[in-house]
Amino acid sequence: MTEPFEGCRVVGLLRSGPVADLYEAIQEPLGRRVLIKALSPSILPSSPFAAVLEREARVVADLDHPGVVRLFDFVRRADRMWLVLELVDGWELQEVLARVPDGTPLGAAAGAAIALQLAEALDHAHRRGVVHRELNPERVLLSREGTVKLTGFSVHLDDGVAALPEAVDVTGVRSAGYLAPEQILGEGADPRGDLFSLGVILYELVGGRCPFIGEGDVSTAQRVRHDSPPLLSRLNPDVPGSLERLVARCLEKLPGDRFQSAAEVAAGLRGVLAELGVPDATAAVRDALARVGLLADRESVPRAPRKERERTPGVPLRGLVIAFALMAGGGVLIQRIDAATAGPEGSPGALPLELAPPEAGSLRVVADPWAHVFVDGQQVATTPFAKPIPLRPGTHHVRLDHPKAPSEHRTLTFAPGESILLDVTLKVERPAPEPSPLPPIEEDDSP
Repeated sequence: MTEPFEGCRVVGLLRSGPVADLYEAIQEPLGRRVLIKALSPSILPSSPFAAVLEREARVVADLDHPGVVRLFDFVRRADRMWLVLELVDGWELQEVLARVPDGTPLGAAAGAAIALQLAEALDHAHRRGVVHRELNPERVLLSREGTVKLTGFSVHLDDGVAALPEAVDVTGVRSAGYLAPEQILGEGADPRGDLFSLGVILYELVGGRCPFIGEGDVSTAQRVRHDSPPLLSRLNPDVPGSLERLVARCLEKLPGDRFQSAAEVAAGLRGVLAELGVPDATAAVRDALARVGLLADRESVPRAPRKERERTPGVPLRGLVIAFALMAGGGVLIQRIDAATAGPEGSPGALPLELAPPEAGSLRVVADPWAHVFVDGQQVATTPFAKPIPLRPGTHHVRLDHPKAPSEHRTLTFAPGESILLDVTLKVERPAPEPSPLPPIEEDDSP
């Protein structure tokens, strides 16, 4: 049997999505275990989705840091396209947090050690003009050696480019509680947005809970924009004041009030670790992995539930998270998704529609640059972080509104259990360029 990916022997399918699939494979003749991220066979390399995947490869290829998942190869064929990536032997930070009882912190030393390695990786990316834009515990990998790695970079283009791909996870759901306030408002991302997300993760590691959790994405987004979380020292009296102040500055609502670079955050975290008497960040991470039962000598520690972190049932994926870019470049694309691979039904976090019977379909919306989503005349969500919207089978009218663009209208018909991805680029009015000055009129000296 011919292997579908030249030079690689597939070990197994790890996860399947509407746009891309993840495989564990052996790269021959090196015998190296790798992760293959392949464009779905139903999507041609000429598709705008393929262009997004190629841009992602170019972004990751420019990053060379031990804290960033490495790209080994990018292959484009007439009928297929795939990336060959580093396979990390470890766990998602999401999985580590799931083993800690609700309200119990992982610890100041472990939190600072993890955040330091993340800050160093972000500093490397930012110096090369790459903004992550989607930093959350599912995009952070912890290896058995105690190293921390970033993955799932969203493709960040200039604001003048019409198509701005939004990276989402395999379920198509973004994590509103980790987005910076300016990202929620649809403004352009810059490195300081990543520092806000880093602050949210660090707060959760040290305080034992996410600082911004609402009933749904809209409620959570409102808390991110307007609420100040409790002081870390109230949740964990062992937190040193230097760490509490560092986290608070990362979580400032205005980008100008935060640290202005990841290098500044890293310097502050080195000082915190020195204050705590932690000379080796990787050793602190290994100790945390042992305490939650993920290393061999401590696997008997029971897993404790975390309600706010319930994950979509599916194939277990130990530390293998690569973002699926689902937005097409320009125009409008509607892609129907097999209900077997679609994400779970759930509230979009806004006003509940009279929906969601057992056979409900679901609607996913991706809008460039962003939009308020109305279904049958009722606002249900605002991109870019809307979860799948459950809808009764039948015909529904969808409207996307943006203050600087004409409304987009679609009429969609849902079969029972069907999921539809609506991908729209709104025609946002952009300022007209300044006219060039007219050349001076030369006077005619002739008689």
